[in-house]
Amino acid sequence: MSLVSIVIVNYRSGEILKSCLGSLVQSLSSLDFEILIINNGSTRDLAPVLAQDWPNTRIIQNSSNLGFGAAANIGFLQSSGKFLLLLNPDILAQENSIHVLLQTLDSSPEAGIALPQLRNPDGSLQYSCRRFYTYTTLLLRRGPLRRLCSGHSSIRDHLMLDWNHESLACVDWGLGAAMLVRRSAIEDPPLFDEGFFLYFEDVDLCFRMRQRGWKVLYNPAAIMIHQHRRESARPGSFLARRHHFSSLMKFLWKYRFRLNELQ
Repeated sequence: MSLVSIVIVNYRSGEILKSCLGSLVQSLSSLDFEILIINNGSTRDLAPVLAQDWPNTRIIQNSSNLGFGAAANIGFLQSSGKFLLLLNPDILAQENSIHVLLQTLDSSPEAGIALPQLRNPDGSLQYSCRRFYTYTTLLLRRGPLRRLCSGHSSIRDHLMLDWNHESLACVDWGLGAAMLVRRSAIEDPPLFDEGFFLYFEDVDLCFRMRQRGWKVLYNPAAIMIHQHRRESARPGSFLARRHHFSSLMKFLWKYRFRLNELQ
């Protein structure tokens, strides 16, 4: 059994994926690992990756774009590691970051997920861990007046903006761009609810962890660079915004609109 299985869902990100793999090779040299790339896009997109050999790496080609959660589940079911590191292709693992995440779960048997500190390419902090949604935060973040409400106290609380993000802490949830999951904490495979094509699968996973008594830990000593593209926030990104809204509705319906149960 591999100590850690790294699952990367790729969609039209061949060049960025190559950089991600390069950072992993440097970070994993002393670990027992396997890398599974689940490709939701064209095989042509993987040309930059296929141009060189990568140690302990497998590519699983899907016949169509299955969405993030379904593709990640394929990686989960075909992997063998005691721990599963889920990474977006736009992540660059920094020195010792994966070791630190593994040590976090090893030393905290009550934790099911460990999250790194994410930074922007310029080195600035990326606010990647959150508190669960309330109807107030949904209205202020997704409503028609959201641009006027960015500094509201409820938004700052949801995004944890008033916390320095420099200490180990238990958090509600974090961006699925980078998370280390304890395999034994996944009681009912698959890993993600495939009802979410894109977005909210990370919120749902962390909430299910909490329901089963597991903690989600954020460790700022594990640093990764996230070249965050935020498709749903780009002007004209109608399809991404539609996926976001659809996943939000599915999330609310799944928990019967009782967001108070997430608190």
